[in-house]
Amino acid sequence: MENGKHVLCEKPLAINAKEAQSILDVSRRTQKFFMEALWTRFNPSFLETIRLIENKELGEIKYINADFSFKSDKPLDGRVMNLELGGGTILDIGIYPAFLAYMLLGKPKNILAASIFHPETQCDMQTSMIFEYESAQAILYSSFTSKSELIAKICGTQAQIKINDPWHAAQSISLIKGDEIKIIDNPTNGLGFTYEIEECHKCLNMSQIESKLWSHQNSLDLISILDDVRKKVGLKYPIE
Repeated sequence: MENGKHVLCEKPLAINAKEAQSILDVSRRTQKFFMEALWTRFNPSFLETIRLIENKELGEIKYINADFSFKSDKPLDGRVMNLELGGGTILDIGIYPAFLAYMLLGKPKNILAASIFHPETQCDMQTSMIFEYESAQAILYSSFTSKSELIAKICGTQAQIKINDPWHAAQSISLIKGDEIKIIDNPTNGLGFTYEIEECHKCLNMSQIESKLWSHQNSLDLISILDDVRKKVGLKYPIE
């Protein structure tokens, strides 16, 4: 941005909210476009989920359950496991369940969290999170120790939605009302990165420095939530 370039930055955009704010300040000062590449925000199945919720198909959301878990055998000195590089599940994959709760319910009023750490690198290998809201809860999980189904559940007073496997890059959702299950297919173009790329081009063509769908404030809110999770579990990076 300092050299006149627009930026689409892989998530998470920074180690913590302080770093994130400094990046966003540069975007505003240079008037160059910046967006965190959180591709799930632009996924057609996720957009359909948002539409159904806004149309009150679910009633009032009461419960969200989402995880992101896989068995990792990455080297201990790589970015996944190395604390010097922001390693651990919270920033690498825990960001996805946290994103889902934030997008649907906003910033939680309270966070409970616990982690199991790697015996050598001390990065978090498993983290469980509970986000508490005024009248709802989200139970979220990330792990490098085992594989999960990768299905997200959003339960309301009238219906529920399952964002089908893999929910962060879904090809379909299931709308469940009583005994009725309606599958809504939204196959992606390619792997699914197309949609965030198109959003960038749209914003650039309109001379915007941020996306309205995934704004600077959205990114700052999300990394702040992850900061709070790390405080709860006692995970601090050496750079901090």
